[in-house]
Amino acid sequence: MELSVRHIRFGDGERYMLLVDQSGMPIYFPSLYITVIIRGSSKATNTIQNVLHAIKALYGWQDYYKLNLESSFACGELLEAHQIHALRDFMQRSLTNNAQPEQKVISLTAQKRKGKTVSTKVQYARLSVVADYLGFLAVQLQNGSEENKKRIQAMVNMIKANRPKISNKSQMDRDDIHLDDELLDRLDNALKPGSKNNPVKDYGTQIRNALMIVILRVTGMRRGELLNLKVTDIDFSSNRLSIVRRPDAQSDLRSYQPVAKTRERTIPLDPLLADRIYDYVLKYRSKVSGAKKHGYLFVTHKAGPSCGHPLSIAGFSKLMHEIKGIDSEFNKIHPHAFRHAWNYEFSKRIDEKGVTPERERQLRSYLMGWNPTSDTAATYNKRHIKEKAGEVVLGLQERYLNKGDEA
Repeated sequence: MELSVRHIRFGDGERYMLLVDQSGMPIYFPSLYITVIIRGSSKATNTIQNVLHAIKALYGWQDYYKLNLESSFACGELLEAHQIHALRDFMQRSLTNNAQPEQKVISLTAQKRKGKTVSTKVQYARLSVVADYLGFLAVQLQNGSEENKKRIQAMVNMIKANRPKISNKSQMDRDDIHLDDELLDRLDNALKPGSKNNPVKDYGTQIRNALMIVILRVTGMRRGELLNLKVTDIDFSSNRLSIVRRPDAQSDLRSYQPVAKTRERTIPLDPLLADRIYDYVLKYRSKVSGAKKHGYLFVTHKAGPSCGHPLSIAGFSKLMHEIKGIDSEFNKIHPHAFRHAWNYEFSKRIDEKGVTPERERQLRSYLMGWNPTSDTAATYNKRHIKEKAGEVVLGLQERYLNKGDEA
């Protein structure tokens, strides 16, 4: 059975996701679980999506071993140890992953032949979701006796006990894989309108793509925040850009809506960047059919049914895939990497100005949209701290060795 995650947009603008079969019919218990447990606890859209993909993997395991968990649970049975071990191993397999989220289809049995696996962290997350979901499912299908509750909880605990251990000791820190200025400058040149290496042909699309990458690079905003920008969010008289939260906006026709996950904030713009945005709006966006029906800044330029619509997450993902095809070094480039690169440059500039650590944390938290008391700033400053620590220890070594030479 092939399952997919369907993104739904209600009339009031609310976005929702369901696990559906080949005919588009929602699967009952996953839908109940998402509605009552996950959505009821006000989880973010990405969290709901990750939960559904974990449950998809569970159904793939069930199909592969020709099991029917609902029937088994209804008969009072629960997973046995050998089944939990098989489930643990199956959760390592990779899902078929298309660019467009609403078209992701599961075909896990085929993945066994390909031998693709996911990271330990993904396997851990899947098993965490599956354990809680199976606990919920068993409670729905069995009587609520104390004995059954204990048996169900024991099954949940056993699944969680089979999650892989996650250790960072043998893994390269993500801040060690960074985007330096030289690489980003090469990317700018490759995406420069008219460049022979540009992966797209339409000139207006080239202007749009280059502008999006520049904004990510110099502001550190998230992909969702970029795609959520409206023309009215830019004050061209004062050269300022506002990042605004618009969850479930009715004017946004995208079923998978890009949103600003962090706090609203205002970012000053260099006049040259403000001019580039203004030129894009006036000379290119204004000439795209359908673009005037909404206020979103970045639109689809390609002719067709979606021409003029706000650029989708899938459309942006397509651009990132095309970028990786330009140069093998661009494989390390992904939207969130720009955010880390910005934070590294911010740390260097702060050092040059002699700002106190506490003041640095406040400034970084505001510009990134984090809570002022959040510890997230330390995560994004990790690469710079490691470099400064390296400079200090080398200075100590040099002092010691030079002292030995003098003796």
